[in-house]
Amino acid sequence: MSENPQLNKTYALLKEVYGPLENLSQTQWSQIERGVKVLTKEHGPHIPLESLKAMKHTYDIYHGDNDVALDFMGNK
Repeated sequence: MSENPQLNKTYALLKEVYGPLENLSQTQWSQIERGVKVLTKEHGPHIPLESLKAMKHTYDIYHGDNDVALDFMGNK
């Protein structure tokens, strides 16, 4: 039963980092799920907000660069 409050805390942190969770795509949810699993292994159930922000920042950079590369390839 102690997992439920922690789960609620994790969702609250995710909302703080990602905004409205219902607006996330399936791809984003998959990335978040993988990232949270890794962070849980590293930090236990108390994932720091800074770690979630770093995870999102890394995701945004990767996908931003990937989109630019795809746009460039599409213009040839």
